[in-house]
Amino acid sequence: MKRSNHFFACFKKGPAIFLLVAIFLAMSFSITLDLASATSLNEIESLDYCVVVDAGHGGIDPGSIGYKTKVKESTINLAVSKLLEKKLKLIGLRVVMTRENEDGLYGLSTANYKKRDMQKRRDIIKEANPQIVVSVHMNSYIRHNLRGAQVFYDKSSEHSEDLALCIQDQFAEKLEKSDKGVAIGDYYMLKCTPSASVIAECGFLSNEEDEKLLISPSYQELIAECIFAGIVNYLNLD
Repeated sequence: MKRSNHFFACFKKGPAIFLLVAIFLAMSFSITLDLASATSLNEIESLDYCVVVDAGHGGIDPGSIGYKTKVKESTINLAVSKLLEKKLKLIGLRVVMTRENEDGLYGLSTANYKKRDMQKRRDIIKEANPQIVVSVHMNSYIRHNLRGAQVFYDKSSEHSEDLALCIQDQFAEKLEKSDKGVAIGDYYMLKCTPSASVIAECGFLSNEEDEKLLISPSYQELIAECIFAGIVNYLNLD
C-alpha cells in the first residue's frame, strides 16, 4: 500500500517537473537565439561596412518633373534615400548620405552649379571610403509609355555589375514592369570610386501610371526595401 501511494505521489509530481524542464529548455533556446543575433550583428559592425546613399539632384536642380503632378524628382529621390538609410542602419551598417535635405550641394553660387554639385558628391564618397554607393533617381523619357525600374552600372566594374544584378532581381520581383535586366551606364557617379557603384532608376515620372506609384509613400517604402534587400544579398548578410 505504501509503495502504491509513493507511486501516485511521484506521478502527481511528474507534470510539474515536466513543466519546469520545458520552461528551462525554452529559456535556454531563447538565450541561444539572442546570443546568435547579437553575434551576427557584432560581426556586421566589426566589418565596418559603409554604404553611401546618394539622393540625386536637389536645390535648383529638380531632376525630372512628373508628367501629371509636376512633382520634382529630387523630392522623391530624397524620400526613398532616407527610407533606405533607416533600413541599412537597423542592421548595423554605416551609412553616409550625400544630401539630407532639399538643398543642392553646389554652395551659394549658381554658376556652374551642376559641375560643383557632382564634385561635392564625389568628395563625400571619397572621404567615406565605402564598400557600396547607390545613387537614387527617377527616370524620364520623351515617350510616355516606358515604365519600371532599372539599375545601371559601369562596365569596367565587376563588383558594380554584381550589385546591380542583386538590386535588379528585387525590382523585377516586386515592382511593376521592372523585369528589364541591368544596363551599362557611362555616368560620372559610377566613376567616383573603385567600390561597387550603381544608379537605381526607380521608375518613370514621364509615365502616368508610374508617377502615381512613385508619389505614394507605400511604394517609396517598397522601392527602398528592394534596394535594401539587394544590398543585403550582395553582401551575403541574409
